[in-house]
Amino acid sequence: MSQYRTVLSVPGAARLFATALLARLPQGMAPLAVLLLVRGATHSYAAAGLAVGASAFATAGCAPLLGRLVDRFGRRRVLAPLALTQAVMYALLVVAAEAGAGALTLIGLAALAGALLPPVAPVVRVLLREVFDDAAARETAYSLDAVAQEVIWITGPLVVALLIALASPRLAVALLGAFCLSGTTLFLRSRLVQSSEAAATAASERTSALASPQLRALLGPIALTGTGLGAIEVGLPALALHAGSRPASGLLLALWSLGSMGGGLWYGSRTWRSPLTRRYRMLLVLAVLSILPLLAARSIAAGVICSLLAGVTIAPVFTCQYALVGRSVSAGSETEAFTWVSAALIGGLAAGSAIGGAVIGPAGVSAPFVIACLATMLAALLAVGFRAPARQPA
Repeated sequence: MSQYRTVLSVPGAARLFATALLARLPQGMAPLAVLLLVRGATHSYAAAGLAVGASAFATAGCAPLLGRLVDRFGRRRVLAPLALTQAVMYALLVVAAEAGAGALTLIGLAALAGALLPPVAPVVRVLLREVFDDAAARETAYSLDAVAQEVIWITGPLVVALLIALASPRLAVALLGAFCLSGTTLFLRSRLVQSSEAAATAASERTSALASPQLRALLGPIALTGTGLGAIEVGLPALALHAGSRPASGLLLALWSLGSMGGGLWYGSRTWRSPLTRRYRMLLVLAVLSILPLLAARSIAAGVICSLLAGVTIAPVFTCQYALVGRSVSAGSETEAFTWVSAALIGGLAAGSAIGGAVIGPAGVSAPFVIACLATMLAALLAVGFRAPARQPA
């Protein structure tokens, strides 16, 4: 664990991770909170699903634009107004639901809230790229960030469930804006963000992140990785239902995330000597192998073991992706580059969920895991031809 001590001993690093976690918590809360609010207001699961989907696609579509604005105008000038306006959108969503607004209005407000999501996660990854010159320490920091993302996906729905038990979905949605605004404010006041703000706004020549051929080559494997994850996200609840236990749906998804956290912590605790690109390809191959046992799982006991195993490679794969992106872009377009990664991943997740759900009926409960294996295998094949720069651009 000495690698983690090295990373967290950097002045301001612990606060950076903590405040970023609070600012990003609404990402884990929003799908369930918005779903339940819109379902209660419209009495329609179709409208609720469209609201959640519209929010996710708006986030993916607007993320690269927001990242480019951060690179151009600086973190504080972009993140603070975004956090404030997103909080307003969530408040309007609550008011509209309370007033009995129609489904189209609620879906539109949910989409606007998703479009205004402050790109805190990409900014964190850019900061880690700037703060840690040593490649090994930087990978450990990326591993911590990947593990934090899993914490968000586990705790977010639990917080929503608690708020609903104590009050209502309206309170849960209202607090989305409060968490985002307070967390982003604390994040912007953290030492590492303030000390690097001048460097972030000083670059005079800026080009699009997509000018990098390495980044363009990475987006395909990233989207396909997301497709595999989206299919598993649908497949695990289907497996639980097939085994006769609806409550086990949440258990299998939580264990899947716990497997990812464990794999990420293990990966970040080691010093790797193999080339990063070779490691990335091997991890994608291992991801395929870790998913395969799910094809044969038919019971909750088997699902528990297989879901843990299927999650082990997720955070390490993300860690490698972040490191490769950091090496593939030049100063002035870093935030935009990481937002393209987020957009590709979200798009892949949405596609995987849709395809995985569509194949269960005609092909059976194992079909989503077949899709996940095929998508991840294709990602590994595309990664074979990827060549990253030996060191990150100046």
